[in-house]
Amino acid sequence: MRKTIQNSTVVTGIGLHTGAPSTMTFKPSQNGITFLRTDLPGATPIVAHVSNVGSTLRGTNLKNNTAEVWTIEHAMSALHALGITDVAVEMDGPEPPVTDGASDLYVDALLKAGIRELGTEQPLLNIKQKITYTCGNILYSAEPADKLTFTFVYRHKHPLVAHLEYTFEFTQQNYIEQIARARTFGFEEELEFLKAHGLAKGGNLENAVIIGKDKFINERRFPDEPVRHKLLDLIGDISLTGRKLPPLDIRCECGGHKHNIIFASILLANSEDK
Repeated sequence: MRKTIQNSTVVTGIGLHTGAPSTMTFKPSQNGITFLRTDLPGATPIVAHVSNVGSTLRGTNLKNNTAEVWTIEHAMSALHALGITDVAVEMDGPEPPVTDGASDLYVDALLKAGIRELGTEQPLLNIKQKITYTCGNILYSAEPADKLTFTFVYRHKHPLVAHLEYTFEFTQQNYIEQIARARTFGFEEELEFLKAHGLAKGGNLENAVIIGKDKFINERRFPDEPVRHKLLDLIGDISLTGRKLPPLDIRCECGGHKHNIIFASILLANSEDK
């Protein structure tokens, strides 16, 4: 069944790139998931859907002809994990709070708000055969299975994260325990470059895992935290199909936001609607 929240809830913090104060307000709704820029006069709600992805630079960004919102994947991931299909999200700027770099604080806020069922069913992503997408060394696949599982394979030239792989069965409890606390990550040399170009102003050792030349600069929550965060992002991006996911085996190798969105669009196009 479609679900919304019982009461409004607020998440505050600073934006990852701007470093500016940010407030995100979640309100009960029956119109799907929408994002509204309250700081822009005349802005209209942006529907959270793959067709409204304006760019995937440093995150998944939505836009319509009145406004744009950035890096919504962590909030979308939390909403999808909790089965929330309808909520009106208001933002007082372009960027949501980075919180702790994961989705757990969004999960906590939404659970405290309470969740209630609406009277209708969410449409199903009706995949009946194996669907694949490749681009160079990037590979995605989804095929019918007995349960819904996600696998991510992360490869990088850096020896500390040369090959990370994680599989988990997608349930609310498994997501909360295994995925929600996994923070975004970056490389020390990349962080210096970003800050020099006016980005990542809100990034710090509390909200990101930083990988140095020969060691992790800060303590990890999981030994394989980076690949778990890639799964967190993938779930948020795939949720932009706007459909309920059936039992599928979903696998991604070396993907990112751009290709997550392409694959989500392919899945939607291959849904065998009755």
